[in-house]
Amino acid sequence: MLFSTSRRLCMKIEVNKNELERALIALGKLISRMSPVSEHKSLLIECRDGKVCFSTRSPSEQMTFRTVCAGEVEFRCIVGFDEFRDAVRGYRNKVLEIEDNEGTLRVGERTLFPMSGVEWRVPGEGEHCSVSELPKDFVALFAAASPLVDRNNPRKVLQGINLCREGITATNGKELLNIYVPLNVDDFTIPLPLALMQTKTTESGMLCTWTDRTGKMCRIETEHWVWHAEGLEGNYPNWKQVIPSQKALIRSVSFLPERGQQLEIFLKNVPDQPPHNPVELYQSDDPGYLNILAGEMHTSIAAEFIGNWNDVSIKLNKHVLLRLLSEGHTKIEAGDGHFPILATGGTGRYITIPLYQPKTQEPKPIQTQMEEPKMENNEMRVVSAPVQTVVRNPEPIPETVDPMEELNHGIDELRGRLKLLLDETGVLTRKVKEAVLRQKQKERDFILAKRAIERIKMAI
Repeated sequence: MLFSTSRRLCMKIEVNKNELERALIALGKLISRMSPVSEHKSLLIECRDGKVCFSTRSPSEQMTFRTVCAGEVEFRCIVGFDEFRDAVRGYRNKVLEIEDNEGTLRVGERTLFPMSGVEWRVPGEGEHCSVSELPKDFVALFAAASPLVDRNNPRKVLQGINLCREGITATNGKELLNIYVPLNVDDFTIPLPLALMQTKTTESGMLCTWTDRTGKMCRIETEHWVWHAEGLEGNYPNWKQVIPSQKALIRSVSFLPERGQQLEIFLKNVPDQPPHNPVELYQSDDPGYLNILAGEMHTSIAAEFIGNWNDVSIKLNKHVLLRLLSEGHTKIEAGDGHFPILATGGTGRYITIPLYQPKTQEPKPIQTQMEEPKMENNEMRVVSAPVQTVVRNPEPIPETVDPMEELNHGIDELRGRLKLLLDETGVLTRKVKEAVLRQKQKERDFILAKRAIERIKMAI
C-alpha cells in the first residue's frame, strides 16, 4: 500500500517533550542521511484516536513509536527527520505542541514544511503468520547477544540474530551464545536490531513471522513500539551440534559473582599480548583457589572445583574471557582435549573453544648401534697338493656412517632436552609466583589483624 502526504485544516495536539526526545534517539538509528531515497531520511507522523505515531524506516526495517496525545484530531504528514528533531530539542516546555496547519507543521516554536512527493510504503502482513509471546526483558536479551554478531561477515545470515524454538542465538564463528526463550518459530534470522535495542524498553511484546512474495518478514510489537524487518537470507549454521554433551564435560570450576567481577576488573588492566592474548586458568596448590596467569600478571580467586584438575589448565583469549564474565557466567565446564567449553550461570549458555595447547612429547632416547667385534678366522687349510698354503678369510669392510645423520640425531636429542628444560622452567616459574602470592596474602592478613588489634585496644 502506498500513501502520500495529506493536507488538513488547523489541528493541534500536545505530547510529552522528554518522552518524544528519547524516542527520536532510537528512531534516528534507521535514518540514512546519505541515501538518495527521501523516505529513508524522513519522519512519518500519524495522529488518530487520541494517539500519535512517529515512524522512520531503512531499506529493510521500519520502526514506529506511539504514545497518547491531548487532542481528538486526525492528521498525517511527512517531514524531514533532522528538522523535526532540532525543533523538539529547541523547545523548552515539558509539553510539546504540534499543530498541523494547511500546508505547514508547527512544532513548538518552529514551522516545518511537509516533504512533497514522498510515498511511504506500509509493510503488509501475511495471512498465515506464527505468533510468539516475548518476555519483558527481551530487548535486554537481544543486547546481550549483540556482541557476538559479526557485522562484517561475508555471509549475511551471520550478521543477524537467529530465532528458533530453542530461543535466541548469536555466533561469530569462535563464540556462541544461546538464550532459551520459548518461541513458535522454526528458523528465522533477523538483522541486528540496533534501533530496537536503543529503546531499552522493558515491556513484554509479541513476535509475528510470516512469508510473502518478497521473502521472510517479522514484526515485534510492544505497548509503545512496533518494529518491522525483513529476514536475512540463507541457512543459519547448525549450532546445536557445537554444544558439548554433559558426558564429555568431566571437570568444572565455579565461583561467586563477586569473584567474577573481581576477575573482570583484573583482566581489564592486563595489556594485550597479540596475536592470541592468552589467559591461563588452573587450580592452585590450595584446592580452594583458581589461579589466573596473564603474561607477567597473576591473580587468584576463591573457587570450587569438580573433577580432576591435576596438571590441567585452560587457555582462553582475554577478550573471550571478558565477554564470558560480562554475561554474568559463574561456572565453566570443560572436557579433555581441544573441545569447546560451556559457561553457565549468567545469561544463556556460552560456548567457545579454548586456545590450542600442544601436548609436550617426551623425546625418544636415541639408541646408538654398537658394532660387535668380529674375530678374524685364520685357518690353515691342507690341500692335497705337494705344497701346503695358508688361506685367510677376507677382512670385513667397515660400514660407513653418514655424518649428516649423526648430526640430525644430535639435533633431535638437543631439542628434546630443551623442551624438557622449558617445561620444568614453566612449572618452577608458576610455583614461584604462587609462593609470592601466598606471601603477599599473609602480609595482608597480618596487617589486617594488626589493625583489628589496634582498634580493639582503642575501644578498651
